[in-house]
Amino acid sequence: MKKIPQKWKKTRMKQMNKFKDVMDNILSEIDKGSKFVLTSHVSPDGDNLGSTLAMYRFLNKTGKNVYYVLDDDIPSGLSFLAENIEKLSSSQFDDNNYIFISLDCGDIGRVCVSEEIIKNAEKRICIDHHYSNKGDFSDINYIDVDASSTCELVFNLLRRYEENMKTEIIDSETATLLYAGLLTDTGNFQYSNTHPSSFEMAKVLLERNADRDRVVQKIYQSNSFAYYRILGDALGTLEITDSKVENARVASITVSIDMMKKHGIGYNEIDSITPYTRDIENVEVGIFLKERKPGEIKISLRSKNFVDVSKIAAAFNGGGHVRAAGCTINDSIENARKIITDYVLNSF
Repeated sequence: MKKIPQKWKKTRMKQMNKFKDVMDNILSEIDKGSKFVLTSHVSPDGDNLGSTLAMYRFLNKTGKNVYYVLDDDIPSGLSFLAENIEKLSSSQFDDNNYIFISLDCGDIGRVCVSEEIIKNAEKRICIDHHYSNKGDFSDINYIDVDASSTCELVFNLLRRYEENMKTEIIDSETATLLYAGLLTDTGNFQYSNTHPSSFEMAKVLLERNADRDRVVQKIYQSNSFAYYRILGDALGTLEITDSKVENARVASITVSIDMMKKHGIGYNEIDSITPYTRDIENVEVGIFLKERKPGEIKISLRSKNFVDVSKIAAAFNGGGHVRAAGCTINDSIENARKIITDYVLNSF
């Protein structure tokens, strides 16, 4: 059995200790503040929603006025996470004297609210785990690129609050939100960002009555009929290209606006097609391209072993993680596929 290196354990513990001052600084600002605006990145995913809404519930439970603002739709498969929480658009928010908290946003271009809301905040706090985050759009940054998810950082923050206040703040609903984000960002504990701390976090959340069965059923076992119809069409676009490295091929799948219209499914409802590009024998990099609007192609990149897809995404003004990243190419979907595939092949 492969053991976790002692060096890794010590490094992770050192990282955790390093962020105690940052966490205490954030908790101090929360204690002093009375009004908060929370948001995350465009195209909501499980970690986006889990971290933001867990923070929302924490602030609400500690007597703060909290506004959840996001200029995007929540995918139907994740809407259960936002039950009983009102989501506002930027145009619906008109207030002042607030602290702004962005969660799971690697750069300011991904923050899914208006520039005015960011600019007018009394203070800006960023909680994130993306490699691409330079920490240049917030006053206080809690950025840990070694964390499995932003939900793990929120979990650490709430546990720090519990330690300082000698009380429990993570209830069943908050635990469920954090578990959802942890599960999705680790790919159900399959991805390389799954660490011992991920399982320790899961243990605590289950002890706090996280509704594991509901999360699993809603996220992984409730796909619509339309999803499977478009998945069939999408797999029909699959292309696999050999690289100069043996047993390290590149696979790509495309989904156009016309395909989404044909099956009556939304842009944010099909991201779970992405792993199909990577989960093929001898494929090192998977590429999923979906057309947001004519001439704007969202690209999701996944790798298995040695390709750092965050560097590839960065070349197109995107970002993400070593094994999972994304970017946008403004071109036709056919040209975008050729451009990104050629770039990936040249990066081997």
